[in-house]
Amino acid sequence: MSEQTESHLTNPHDRFFRYFLGHPDRARVFIRHFLPAQVVAPLDLSGLQPVDASFVDPDLRSHQGDLLFQVPLVTGGEAYLYFLFEHKSYADPVVAWQLLRYMVRIWESMWKEGKELAPIVPVVLYHGLKPWQYPRNFGALLRAPEEIQPYTLDFSYILYDLNVVEDSQLQVDAFLTAGLLIMKYIHRPELREKLDELALLLGEVLSARSGIEAAVAVLRYMAEAGRYIHPEDLERVTAALPQGGEVMSAVTQKWFDEGLQKGLEQGVQQGLRQGLQQGLQQGLQQGRFEGMIQSLLTVLRARFAPPESQLEEVASRLRPWSDVKMLEKLHVIAVRVDSFDEFKAALEEMAP
Repeated sequence: MSEQTESHLTNPHDRFFRYFLGHPDRARVFIRHFLPAQVVAPLDLSGLQPVDASFVDPDLRSHQGDLLFQVPLVTGGEAYLYFLFEHKSYADPVVAWQLLRYMVRIWESMWKEGKELAPIVPVVLYHGLKPWQYPRNFGALLRAPEEIQPYTLDFSYILYDLNVVEDSQLQVDAFLTAGLLIMKYIHRPELREKLDELALLLGEVLSARSGIEAAVAVLRYMAEAGRYIHPEDLERVTAALPQGGEVMSAVTQKWFDEGLQKGLEQGVQQGLRQGLQQGLQQGLQQGRFEGMIQSLLTVLRARFAPPESQLEEVASRLRPWSDVKMLEKLHVIAVRVDSFDEFKAALEEMAP
């Protein structure tokens, strides 16, 4: 597996993190530049490979913002790097306990497969609003008397706190720099002040292979998780890009496809419950239509941020129509109009 999958994730922070660092090439650059030199020295990063961490018990996971990599040691043998992305707006005092549970599950998997237990280096990437102020070792949670500390479990984790890192220290390649900047400021109003810099970085990203895909990931993350980002901010960034129209179309298409897929899955489930072929076909059609409605609402939400009550009014008006071609036209209109009011006016004109 060349890249750890993120298609099933619904949390925009987790999804972007897994895309951002899930590819070995990007992970190598991050490790070389941002992890302590004494940790990197014994690692043969040319052999770094992602490992499917799906064996981690879902009951133990508060979210899926984690990545696991296997890496050879220069002296022989292997080690593992476990990345946990903390996207909360506050620091978690028991993250060491969470890490321990994940690490034990990873070791259990090795043991069951007859492998020797390999060292695991836990790394926490944090972008909360406040600096991390908790101890970075598990032993601090136990508060054991000094006399028995040698006999109790302890380990430390590497914390990369974007909150305290200067922007000048994030300068690597264009995509990594853009990704780290947007993760650092995604909770903050200052993100809007970084848009020109991000546009320049994305312009460089677009010249590379898979550049449009990477730019789409950044813009989508801003649209879905940037609490201070307005529709005109996204338009400002895309307008500054050499392929801005193509990028925005790709963002819209991705939302459309995912909404459509969700609707199809719902339709299949409904049809199967009915147990009849006719019910399945009806479910598929209803699901496809509902999926198209949801993708249209996503585009309107990203571009104009209208109140949810107004979006629900749009959905309520569309559901009785059952006209797929009409919905396709409305998707095009939603991308081209300049305001939500203009979209509503077009909707009125098209109403049967």
